[in-house]
Amino acid sequence: MTNHRFRVSPLPPDIVRQARRSRTDAFGNDLVERRDDDRHQCRSCLRLTEPGEPYLALAHRPFPTAHPFAETGPIYVHARACAPYSDSHEYPAKFPRQEVVLRAYGSNDEITDARFVGERRVEEVIGELLDDGRNAYLHARNSTYGCFMFRIDRAADGAEPAR
Repeated sequence: MTNHRFRVSPLPPDIVRQARRSRTDAFGNDLVERRDDDRHQCRSCLRLTEPGEPYLALAHRPFPTAHPFAETGPIYVHARACAPYSDSHEYPAKFPRQEVVLRAYGSNDEITDARFVGERRVEEVIGELLDDGRNAYLHARNSTYGCFMFRIDRAADGAEPAR
């Protein structure tokens, strides 16, 4: 297995800014601040909300166009401004490392493979999927609800992922 450097991409900042500013998502859903005692995964900074901290739930489709493999689902972001995730070559520390499904997609945005990480190292499974030439990029998803967490691309030194 090749020792891949990968690049984690959070939700694009323009989507987050638009949602916070307009209080609507890309599908026209009204967004209201929510609060509870749980911690939620912010898809912008890739950190968890604090108990009682306001957050927004919005619908998101992590694909540029609609097609049969382009699922739309709920995601969370802090209601307040937060800095987008910047440790792009590291798997986010506060996100699941074992209870995660990695879905692989081809350059046509159709699913090509999927793996439940389980007891393995998440970086090892990422490397295996990125070693397969059919796979252009990955999505990390929560294993129970299936919600999109972030995108993972191959990244050589200094290379930016395809958007």
